Amino acid sequence: MTCLQVHLHYRRVMNRLLRDHDAAVEADPTHTGLPQAFVDWTWQSWLPRNMHRYQAQVEEHIRYLDLKIGNLNNSLEQIAGCVLDDRYAAADLRDRLQRELDARETP
Repeated sequence: MTCLQVHLHYRRVMNRLLRDHDAAVEADPTHTGLPQAFVDWTWQSWLPRNMHRYQAQVEEHIRYLDLKIGNLNNSLEQIAGCVLDDRYAAADLRDRLQRELDARETP
């Protein structure tokens, strides 16, 4: 792709974004962010037609997302592990105290 072709390609995508944004704001003046119509068009039309141009970037992003998911899973396991440890400790203490209370009430 030449520099001019790249520029025209990005310009078409930006024009689509702006057109969809204008339509979304017209329908709802409080609209912010990416318009759903643009997101849908990107996934359903643009990406399948242009995957050959961006395959390397997509593969790199998938690797990044794999690492991110792994890091998030580790964080969740650590957080959940701490919460579960606290829950088990509280439940154990409750049970021990209840047994002590039950033992006092029994003559």
